[in-house]
Amino acid sequence: MLTVAVAGGSGFIGRHVVDHLRAQGCRVVVLARGLRGLEGEGVELRRVDFAGPWSEQGASLLAGCDAVVNLVGIKRAGRGSGLSFEAAHVELPKALAEAARREGIERFVHVSVAGARRHPRSTYLDTKARGEAAVREGFPAATILRPGVVYGRGDDMLRNLADSVRAAPVFPAPRRPRSATGTGTGTWAELCPVAVEDVAEAVWRAVEGRGQGQVLDVVGPRTTLPRLVDRVASAPALGVRCWTAPVPAWAQRPAARLMEALFADPLITRSQLELLSEGIAGDPEPARAALGVEPRELDAAAVDSALEGVRWRLPSVRLVPDGAARAELAASLGGARKPSRLAVSIFALVAVLTLLAGPWAIESIWLRMAAAEVALTALALALLPVDWRALLRPTVPRLAWGVGAGLVMWAGAWGVARALAEVAPGLWSESASLYAWTGELPLAATLPLLAVIVAGEEVVWRGALGLGLMAALEPDRTAARTWLAWLAAGLSAALFTLAHLTTGPPLLALAATLAGFAWTWLAIRTRSLFAPLICHLLWDATLLWLTPLSQGGA
Repeated sequence: MLTVAVAGGSGFIGRHVVDHLRAQGCRVVVLARGLRGLEGEGVELRRVDFAGPWSEQGASLLAGCDAVVNLVGIKRAGRGSGLSFEAAHVELPKALAEAARREGIERFVHVSVAGARRHPRSTYLDTKARGEAAVREGFPAATILRPGVVYGRGDDMLRNLADSVRAAPVFPAPRRPRSATGTGTGTWAELCPVAVEDVAEAVWRAVEGRGQGQVLDVVGPRTTLPRLVDRVASAPALGVRCWTAPVPAWAQRPAARLMEALFADPLITRSQLELLSEGIAGDPEPARAALGVEPRELDAAAVDSALEGVRWRLPSVRLVPDGAARAELAASLGGARKPSRLAVSIFALVAVLTLLAGPWAIESIWLRMAAAEVALTALALALLPVDWRALLRPTVPRLAWGVGAGLVMWAGAWGVARALAEVAPGLWSESASLYAWTGELPLAATLPLLAVIVAGEEVVWRGALGLGLMAALEPDRTAARTWLAWLAAGLSAALFTLAHLTTGPPLLALAATLAGFAWTWLAIRTRSLFAPLICHLLWDATLLWLTPLSQGGA
């Protein structure tokens, strides 16, 4: 049984390498500060402080080992590891290689990075290249593996890329710098993503003795960052569209520096930004010949597998941010029993005609609106197979969304009021008729009626004619497409506006358009009716009684 020492075995690549070596029957000695989930049969931890003097602890840590694998690497200096790039990528590999040679160990595998070279602008690539030279000097028979950007379950490359793609429809991507002469417009650098399982297999075959003394690129098929963004965005886990915008690395460097300072696990570091700009590519043929490893392609299944169980860190501005949200939304809209287009169309016609005809039936605005919304709510609940319980279920996040959106809309209403008072005073003068409604009935009567009206409007206009319309238009009953969400929000707002044409002055129709779209957007975004219900209640109550937008206040 081979005993293999793995320096840095508790990291992302290290955990996969340790598991793979154990599966091959090796006994693994992990050189790290902690096991971090690697406990188990066939694994021994030898604690080491890589930031401390290696000369005082190096040789004894390798006692009894047949091979050494060095996976120590950092993506930023100082914080977390306590190491500089020089210490992690040059001094440590050199000391480890010399200790292995003194101990009489036969195999030494050093994992570097594809494209490592002396580089005046990239400390990462420069120290990696000098670390390779130090290893060859200390252990001439060492096998040096140079993987491309490594992905797999537990990685930070795909996780952070997917987090960014999920958060917004535009991804800022650095281009390769212009030539030294300053000519050219810059091109997209090439990347060669490689599965962590393929890297682990390459390490094992090098431990066996293949490729001894060689420097081998362990890389997958070539691609560019825009194509990689498209691949991640289109995978079922996300299923969104994302446009890649060229943004120079120097323009993104301050943001990367700030993230390094603020977060223990930043979305991107300056060294990673440099790698994306410079490229991480190599030639797979020598490794294929020496090790027999055939790197797999990064396809949609690989992306989904790598993202399984990932907890998103960035808030998303997308209406439907990912596949999980689409599935949740589709389930709440009835799934296989989605509303038919005919049923939704008939309901829309009945709802609009009911409100348009209301003034001729009931004179009081409060009683008329309450009666109409109660009747239409009963019809919606009976006619449309939507999971109303799921949509109306109160939760803390939905409450937070509702309160936050209500405050934003209240602030926005003040801005719109001021603008209308300046540019369209005639239209704004109609606000007096709206505020006259507050005195039509006693407050003890209008507050309960307001709650009934708002609840009914959310079920009817956001539920049946927003979410229900989206479900009826969606050809795939297991998903919910983003463009249909925007279409449904627009159509719902249009119907809501049309229904209010006889309810009040044109100012009310404008408010119905803007607010109706916002509430339908909120319903789709939160996959609920509870959030827009809270938002709607807060907005109506504050504008009507607490902070009325009277002409004087505007």
